[in-house]
Amino acid sequence: MDRPEAKYILIAEELKRDILAGKYESQGRFPSEGSLVRRFGASRPTIERALRELKREGLLESRSGSGSYLTFAARNATGAIGIIAPDYRKIDFFTRLCDAIAADARAQGYDVLLGDVSEPEATADRGKWAVSLAKAYAKRRIAGVLLEPVDLIPDSYGATQNVIDVLTAREIPVVLLDRDYLPFPARSNYDLVGIDNLQAGYRIASHIIKGGARDLRFVTHPDYANAIRGRIQGVAQAAIDSGLRWKSEYVIENDPTDKAFFARLMHGKKAPDAFVCRNDPTAARLVQTLSRLGIAIPGDVRVAGFDDGEIARLMNPPLTTMRQPVGTLAAISVASLIQRIRNPNLAPRAILLDADLIVRST
Repeated sequence: MDRPEAKYILIAEELKRDILAGKYESQGRFPSEGSLVRRFGASRPTIERALRELKREGLLESRSGSGSYLTFAARNATGAIGIIAPDYRKIDFFTRLCDAIAADARAQGYDVLLGDVSEPEATADRGKWAVSLAKAYAKRRIAGVLLEPVDLIPDSYGATQNVIDVLTAREIPVVLLDRDYLPFPARSNYDLVGIDNLQAGYRIASHIIKGGARDLRFVTHPDYANAIRGRIQGVAQAAIDSGLRWKSEYVIENDPTDKAFFARLMHGKKAPDAFVCRNDPTAARLVQTLSRLGIAIPGDVRVAGFDDGEIARLMNPPLTTMRQPVGTLAAISVASLIQRIRNPNLAPRAILLDADLIVRST
């Protein structure tokens, strides 16, 4: 039979819920130990342990001769974490990541606010939508925000900076998801949680080269984000380290469904024998296009993707890809934001995880 939770832990959890729900005056003294003894019918040592637990979590602080007070983090939190992710519900990876973040944060006692990218304004202008959502979060005085930088629009840097300006004006901590918003390889002054895209690009390209490929291309849409730039750098370095040619034009910024373009490319004098794609959906569309041209995969050309979404497993043939550790990324993202909420003066950190090479048929 499982042992029941110690009483001081149960008391600490209830007080934490009250704090995050905004039930105590932000500048006022926290209830005294005597009043908490009467409220919970507990001994003074039990209440002292519960208060120490809340101090350990960064929600209370002691003032000599005065008692306990809410910390900066507790005063500015309403128990909610906000997520701003323009690609939620649009890209499988971000759907899975945001859902995992929400589950992890709720398990730790935080509500989660997640804007609906199906709203018309989100489709019409990603930048304006993100700023509007940031303003709504600021009004709620939420604890912190996990932000996927805005991309795929002109001046995506400026659009993301506008979002950050809204949040920092209200002293709301920000942790970036997946990538930085400054041009690669520059780094901003905000925490970042993602995978090491350069290493991931290098690993998947090296695998394809070991399999016999000698002429690689990278396929992406134009206006790609920093995460994609890192993947390109990794693929290029793997080719160079293997003694293969690499030129800037080997980065194909083109719609993978453009049959005419790929017909010219594959029937030219220097047809590539392998493609690494920015993500799995791009790879799936490219495989479909090449198949319509009568090009066998992997017999005539190899194709690889990124993220290991559901589409990678359902493709025929199944797709070789790099698997993003969604569960770990979510847990570290939430933990990093909570640490930033409790200690706003921490030095900026970039936490880059390894991605797993998933070898399948392509």
